Amino acid sequence: MKRWRIALGSAGAFAALAVSVRLGLVNAMDLIIRDWVRPNDVWGPAQQWSDVVVEGLRPAVLAALLAAFTLAYSVKQRSLKPLAFVAGVGLATVVVSVATKIAVGRLNPHGIMGEDGGSFPSGHTVTIVVCLGLCVLMAQPRTSHWAWLIPAVGAGLMGVSLVLQAAHWLTDVVGGGLLATAVLAIAIASGGSRLIHDQSLNDHESAGSEEKGQLPSLTSTSEAEIDSRSI
Repeated sequence: MKRWRIALGSAGAFAALAVSVRLGLVNAMDLIIRDWVRPNDVWGPAQQWSDVVVEGLRPAVLAALLAAFTLAYSVKQRSLKPLAFVAGVGLATVVVSVATKIAVGRLNPHGIMGEDGGSFPSGHTVTIVVCLGLCVLMAQPRTSHWAWLIPAVGAGLMGVSLVLQAAHWLTDVVGGGLLATAVLAIAIASGGSRLIHDQSLNDHESAGSEEKGQLPSLTSTSEAEIDSRSI
């Protein structure tokens, strides 16, 4: 239930922000921030540093990383389910992102419309969160919950870099983070982790019972013994 709350909350916040961007309600704030982080549109040391991040973690690189990680994991699991699941999540993410870009139709900070649609949401931010998040999901349960800091830190690093370059408005980056969070939360809440790890619903519930210290089989045995003694 908690995962669905996160999913619906992120999706609702993303939709509200998209409407605000479409209506121009956040333009003034975005303009102030852009002028503050890159005065007079000058390309300086901060922009050079951020360009290393943006180019090094561009969508093509992250997609290739995710594809290699998923392929290796599928071979290890001897199952095509992880490949199918990751491909489905990736396709859904691209469709929603591009559809939103076209619907909102926002120009980037330099007044240019991108080839794949508008500036909102940031595709770089969406990609880094979803790709790294899916890698963490496949690595669990052998990894700690702290591993989710990896996509979070990646998103923060990418977001700061894009804003410093004035490649995206701040709300574009925030929107990308919200959309990616909603996608991952829905994928997990809908049972994606069971599909990735090739577990059935019963296996998942049994594992949850054992984690809580419940031993249903022992309980059933004890009840049977009590009945036989009563007879």
